[in-house]
Order: sequence, then C-alpha cells, then structure tokens
Amino acid sequence: MCLAIPAHAEKWQITPVIAVNETLTNNVFLSSTDPTSDLVTAVTPGISIDGKGARASLRLNYGLTQYLYAHESASNNRQNALTATGTLEALEDWLFIDATGTISQQYLSAFGKVAPSTANVDNNRTETSNYSISPYVKGRFLTSTEYFLRYTASTTSSKSNLASDFTTNQWVGRINGLTRFSAVTWSLDASKVNTDYDVGRDRNDTRYGATLAYRFNPQLQVSLIGGRETTNLVSLQDETHGDSGFGLLWTPSPRTKLEATATRRFFGNGYQVGFSHRMPRSLVTYTASRNVSYQPQGVGNTGQGSNYDAYYSIIAASNPGLSPDAIRAQVTQVLQDRGVPADGSVVNGFLANRPTLQEYQQISLALLGVRNTVTLTATENEQQPLGVVSGLTDDFSLNNRIRQRGFGVVWGHQLTGFSSLSLSLNQQQSVGFTAGSPDTKTQGAYLLLTSRVSPKTNANMTVRRVISDGVTSYSESALTGGLSHSF
Repeated sequence: MCLAIPAHAEKWQITPVIAVNETLTNNVFLSSTDPTSDLVTAVTPGISIDGKGARASLRLNYGLTQYLYAHESASNNRQNALTATGTLEALEDWLFIDATGTISQQYLSAFGKVAPSTANVDNNRTETSNYSISPYVKGRFLTSTEYFLRYTASTTSSKSNLASDFTTNQWVGRINGLTRFSAVTWSLDASKVNTDYDVGRDRNDTRYGATLAYRFNPQLQVSLIGGRETTNLVSLQDETHGDSGFGLLWTPSPRTKLEATATRRFFGNGYQVGFSHRMPRSLVTYTASRNVSYQPQGVGNTGQGSNYDAYYSIIAASNPGLSPDAIRAQVTQVLQDRGVPADGSVVNGFLANRPTLQEYQQISLALLGVRNTVTLTATENEQQPLGVVSGLTDDFSLNNRIRQRGFGVVWGHQLTGFSSLSLSLNQQQSVGFTAGSPDTKTQGAYLLLTSRVSPKTNANMTVRRVISDGVTSYSESALTGGLSHSF
C-alpha cells in the first residue's frame, strides 16, 4: 500500500509482509554425536518501508520470526531482523542527519558451529543490534575551498554475556582546496574516535593529516600523505606516531577503476585498495585493506549486499537513461527471478571484545545473462588483537592471529516468467596460528526453487546438505518449504 505525504514529496511505499516456512532437518542441534531430527515452523510478520521525500528518505526492513519446534519445544525462540537507514536535510544544502539501525545474528567464535540456518539451535550465535545517528555539515568558502564535518554516535549490544557492549563517538573533518595550478589539489583532515566498552578498558584514536595530489591527466592522479596519530589501542597510555604514505587513482576507461592508498601507521603498513572492471554483462571487483576493526562487517551494515551492488553496476551501465529507482527495481527483479541472494558474503566474522588489526581481501565476479546469472566470491580475513583485554575473554585469549577463508558460487536460472532455480556451493575455514589452536571447516550445498504464485505471493523450496569438520564437526540434511505474502 502507498502512503501519501505532504506536497513537494514523493510517495512512500509501506508494505506489510508475512512469511511462513517449514524446515525438516535431521540435525537441529548440529550435533556430532547425537543428531536430533525435528520439524521447525517459522512465522515471520514484518514491514518494509521505502520512500524519498523532498528532504527525507527512509529504507527499512524489519521482521520478527517465531520459531516453533515440533519435538524440542524448549528451544522455541524469537529472533529480530532489522536493516534501516534514514536521511534528513535539516537545513537546506548545509546540515544533514543520517541514522541507521541493524539487528542481526552474529557469531561469538570463529571456531564454533557455523549454522546453515537461523532455524538451527546452537550456542555460537547471538542477536546483535547496532544503532547510529550522524549529523554533518558541508559547504564551500573562499569560492574554491570545500569543508565537511561529521559527528557519529553509535551503540552496539548483544544478548550474550560473552560479548561486551560498547559505544563509539567519532568526529571526522575535512577541508579540500584548489591551487593556482589546476593539476594540484590539497586537503586537510582530522578524526577522533572514542570507544567505550562495558567490560574492558576504553580506546581512543586521534589522527591529523594533509594530502597533496597531482593529476597528470584525466586518467591518472597521485598523492602524498602525511600526518600524526595519537592512540592507546596497543598500550595503556597514549602514544604518538607519524603517518606517511601515498595514494593512486587510475581510471584508464569508464569501465575500469583502480584506487589505492598506503600509509605507515602505528601498527605498521596500512592500505586500502579497490579495483573494478566492467564488461558488457559482467563485473569483476577486488578489494583489500589493512586497518583497525572494531566489529564484524555484518554489524551495522545497512547495504543491500554485494550481489545487489554488482548487478546494480551492470544494469546501470547498460541503461544510462534509467533513473536510480528504475535501476533498483530491475536489480531486485533480477535477483528474485534467478533466486540469487542479495548478499554474497562467504566469511561470517565473529565478535571480539577489543579492537583488532584486520587484513582483508575479496575478489568477486558477477555474470548477467538473459536467463542465467553466476556470482563467484572468494574472501580472506585475517585478524590480530590490538592490546590486552580485561574481564571477558574471546578467541584472541588463546590465539594471537586468526585467519578465515571462504568461497562461494551461486548459479541462478529463470525457468519461466514465474519460477527460478538456483544452486549455491560455499566453504568457510577458520584457522588459528597458535600451537594447538583449533581448525574448523564448513561446506554447504543448497538447491533453491522459487515460484511466484500471485503478484504478491511467492513460494520456495530448498534442499541443503552441510558438512563441518574440525573442533565442531557435524553433518546436516534439511528440506525447507515456505510462502511469503505482501499486502
């Protein structure tokens, strides 16, 4: 249904939804020694809001799932799921406010059970919420100088007493300017982050820097970076270090882009790399980074998903005249028609009770055909603890370095105008580098059949087989069928 709002605004789409799923599994507890079969009923009422007005926008998806177990009724539980992002232009062309909210299931340990479904019962997941509000101002002065200042307050909490809740307050400022030489630009930037943990000591990090950039031609720009950083991330007292590095921006064609920065920081070499190359009906992307991380990528992530982003780029490039709303509608239709998930993540991450040094890289390929789609994703995520933790323990209490690797492939095929078939294969492995540390590998295969019963009703059926080896070994086979209806 649609809700009309005052003049000078577009319509906002508010859609109540209901979904019912039945799962027949031969190992509901993911046990290695005593598998238990059960029939699990999941009932999910929810709401979707998508709209944009003259000065405000909101995209929200919320669902509350009640799980009912036919034989193990003591395991009945409720789970929330939320992804929300809103924007407000409070003062025209100057003051803006962003707000986000997420509720998701997050893993407590890299070496615990990796559940194939939220219908399975295990003690390695916890419901985690993240909320943030971020006002910022931007503008121009002296005709050729731009300024930007943002404040962000966020809070992260979970339902497990094994994970510490924390709040973060962050300031980010930047000034960009031109020079009398058109090829030379400059910028000054500063940031300050304060993270307060409910258990354990608080962390602070302050950075100041300057960047001088030179553009050789429209395709190539290089930059020099220098600055100072004061932090207590690795010590009990603040320490000050010098920062230095360089940047590169190369766009040899409208289809190819490489952007990279490398800096010398208190933890050694840090970097951020992004590469993409688009062909007529495909996209290759590569990202890599080495930086400080405070939480898994799934916490606070309000994006539509990596597969969604890839097909958005392909469709937008193939249809330059389409509006963003029309492109979004086409991308959503492609994903639904081919049975492809919007998110292609293959490494789950895990909650830690301290900041970590994260070394991350991912390569992905998306192919869009007339009736077929293929996505391939490979990810490596390596983390080391920064400093000691007091109070709660985590995976880093016994491991000074943890590496997670994963890959996945999804093939989607549109059978008819109303039905699709997709096959997903994935693997994730977690390895510790301390002597005697555990090693866990989980592999899964999923076959999904979806069909549109009516314009507002969809049906689905999934067959899966999952095998996990290592410290938490198990195997599971399951059949899931469900209906979803929007009003």
